[in-house]
Amino acid sequence: MSTAWLNTYLQTLNINNEQPSRKYLKKIIRAHVRTFPFENISKLLMAEKQGDSIPTVEQFLESHHKHQTGGTCFALNSSLYQLLCALGFEGYLIRPGEEHMAVVIKDPESDHNLLYVDVGTTAPLFDPIPFHGRKHSIPPFAGERLLFLPGAETGTYTYIRTRGGHITDKKWTFSVFDKMTMEDFEPWVASTFQQDALFMNMLRCQLWEPGNRRGLSLVNRKFNIRHANGAVLTRHLTDKKALHQVLMEEFRMPELPAMDAVHILENKGIDIFQD
Repeated sequence: MSTAWLNTYLQTLNINNEQPSRKYLKKIIRAHVRTFPFENISKLLMAEKQGDSIPTVEQFLESHHKHQTGGTCFALNSSLYQLLCALGFEGYLIRPGEEHMAVVIKDPESDHNLLYVDVGTTAPLFDPIPFHGRKHSIPPFAGERLLFLPGAETGTYTYIRTRGGHITDKKWTFSVFDKMTMEDFEPWVASTFQQDALFMNMLRCQLWEPGNRRGLSLVNRKFNIRHANGAVLTRHLTDKKALHQVLMEEFRMPELPAMDAVHILENKGIDIFQD
């Protein structure tokens, strides 16, 4: 695999090339979630061009440099996985949910431990999560808590995400030993480009700012700023001008082609500014 893109990737993240370590892995994850948004805008535009596959890491970086895009889980985690491999980390891909991709990395400081890595989720996962056969609870951030509960079989876990004490997503039960390749994901990736698929019928953009202890979330016309202490500021955007203003002033992503995505949705009869 060519890694001509490696320096560009590291420059984009504003980090140096270091020896694999848990500390370096944490640095990479935090840089990634604050640099690349979780968004379906690029996915809507890709679908218009009859695309239904995972972008290459070169395409992922080029799109970000031109349009400040990121992607959904397949684009984000597949690109991160290739970056980690190029940096000397060892690991593989897993499918913890029906339409989700995550990364398992072998702990570079241990012969046996595995680490769960996921930059392709809207959950506040800023650190590698160790799998060691015990319950693991992520410290709450912005009112959200994540739990990894071990199952009866070795290596089996259930991922649970809660907000305000209520489960917000489907529970994901998976084995850390179910290794998958990029090619294995092709059927599930293609299904997310179907006309009735979730991200073909809405506008979504989220960016975590761990350093500022807040997260920005846009779901159609609903814009939230979630603070680390759980406080939430909500605005309901009334039109395209208000949407553009939020992308410029809050997300600081004026090049993100959100208006093109809104136009695509309008052509499908979807008005994101209507309740």
